[in-house]
Amino acid sequence: MPVTFLAGIFSVSSAQKADSGEILKVYSNFHYGLIEDDHPTAFEVTRVYLGYKHDLSDHFSAEAKLDIGSPEDLSQYSLIRRYAYFKTAALTYKDKNLTAWFGLFDMREFKVQENFWGYRYIYKSYQDAYKFGPSADIGTGVHYRFNDFIEADLVVSNGEGYKNLQTDNSYKTGAGVTLHPLTDMTFRLYYDFNHKDITQYTYAFFAGYDAAKYRIGAEYNLQQNFAFVNKHNLYGYSFYGTYTITDKWEIFGRYDWLHSSLTSAENIPWHLNNDGSAIISGVQYTPVNQVRFSLNYQDWYSYAKNGTDESYIYVNLEFKL
Repeated sequence: MPVTFLAGIFSVSSAQKADSGEILKVYSNFHYGLIEDDHPTAFEVTRVYLGYKHDLSDHFSAEAKLDIGSPEDLSQYSLIRRYAYFKTAALTYKDKNLTAWFGLFDMREFKVQENFWGYRYIYKSYQDAYKFGPSADIGTGVHYRFNDFIEADLVVSNGEGYKNLQTDNSYKTGAGVTLHPLTDMTFRLYYDFNHKDITQYTYAFFAGYDAAKYRIGAEYNLQQNFAFVNKHNLYGYSFYGTYTITDKWEIFGRYDWLHSSLTSAENIPWHLNNDGSAIISGVQYTPVNQVRFSLNYQDWYSYAKNGTDESYIYVNLEFKL
């Protein structure tokens, strides 16, 4: 792969010219384990985005983007392979406060939260990290900004994500409302459902405040019938914040909590081996607008007695062309 020379602590993000142009995004990191006896350490290239966006007219634009990354399994052999998927292949229409799109596109399910968190190159946002929904899917959607106070979006998609585009006569329907009661304040409510043999429901609430020197956010997420299994509910919350020291330096922190329900037929929660909490915290340095460095700490503590705890020091770098 021609981008493998970037292996190391590189993360190329969002190289895009104005309204039309090439898209290049690469995620990579260096990390060092603090708990395990052998202190695992590695350089990783975890994801590459390649694409192109073009304005067709004053209202229409088209975008295609490839996602080239490691498969989901974590075996030592799979990590050295790369699989390519179309993550975006969509036509978008914009007219004043209305935006509509059709095709394969980034979902809006947790975009507000992801943008508010602001460190996607370091760690995914909550719903993305714990598989509450895919980051992209095929279907259609519409977004409308009524005024400075309220905006809303509606999406109908296959519900399988961009890596599984099979047809099964099942659709995921999601709706969100975003409120801005004050200039610096954001609230978002989101709901979706997807029916197969069992109907899966997702509920999300987000609140955030973005001031000149700091921003803080909190979200609560609940998914009923997770993976379409009756009464298997997954829920949790995330708190995160950033304080800007200078134009070049800022510190950030985040705490995640993930838990599962206990059904009447079970003695322990069905998801216990994957329930737990996580902390992400560190410092970011921005020497120029196009470059960001971060030294940060990341951990995961399992609630299961025989669960696996993790603790790492990470070095991340993002730069934009």
